[in-house]
Amino acid sequence: MNIIDITLNTLRFLLLTVPVIAVASYLVSYSINKGIMNCISIKIEPFLRKLGLNQIIIASIAVCFISPIASYSILSQALREGKISEREVIATSFLNSFPATFSHVYSFFIPFVIPVLGWTGFVYMCIRIIVSVVKSFIGYVLALRIRGCGYVIGEEVRVREYSSLKSLLKTLKSVIPLLAITYLAVNLAFSYGIFENVERILSFLPFDPNVITVAVTEFVNVRVAIVLSAGLIENGVLSQKWTLIALILGNIITLSARSFKHSLPLHISLFGKFGLKLVALNSAATFLLDLLVIFILLVFF
Repeated sequence: MNIIDITLNTLRFLLLTVPVIAVASYLVSYSINKGIMNCISIKIEPFLRKLGLNQIIIASIAVCFISPIASYSILSQALREGKISEREVIATSFLNSFPATFSHVYSFFIPFVIPVLGWTGFVYMCIRIIVSVVKSFIGYVLALRIRGCGYVIGEEVRVREYSSLKSLLKTLKSVIPLLAITYLAVNLAFSYGIFENVERILSFLPFDPNVITVAVTEFVNVRVAIVLSAGLIENGVLSQKWTLIALILGNIITLSARSFKHSLPLHISLFGKFGLKLVALNSAATFLLDLLVIFILLVFF
């Protein structure tokens, strides 16, 4: 492809992708602003009570659908007051996996990943949801083995209101340059044979070498990795199966860095040294489950 074809191809990608991102982002912002997410957390509490869980755990899970940080703040407060034990906090941290992932579904997967990657993005979202559900089930089993008290969190947690239109403009301002530059760069690299050179250099690997390219890119910036994956699929460099493996492998590679950069400081600030144990246990569980998913994709698909 010459530079004109590459530019037109990039513009076509933007015309097909940006409107979908814009609509999805606006709807997400609007739903949050109108308190729909608050309603979800309130509606789900009666169902959670039927699971026979500690009232603190119920409150933490319900709030986690809105704000994981607020959810862990509830656990930290209850632990300091002696209302729950460390074992209950560990169980709840696992139980919170699905609500936390659900918050990423409406804030990241629906407005960005699915519009950019299409069906592959939808499958990747489902994989992340399944992994989180398994972790939550592990937490549920642990919680059932612990008898807690009926402490109730009285303060209602609300999401800060903001202009849906301003949020949309802010999102598009950051996303459109990223989409354009990354997709253009992928097409340029493809036209100059860079990916073919990568495949030749890393031909000793027992899988497509471009999987490493996506995984390492995800370590640097997950959004760039998503757009890069879309470009590789479009140019026939990666199949959907290997794209999923690349993204999951990238999640494994970035797990430790993300834990040290975000999760560890938050958990230590809330729980002290015990926060290190929480992060280690949750990271280990996610790591093993991601490896299992890669194994299933390799063997059965």
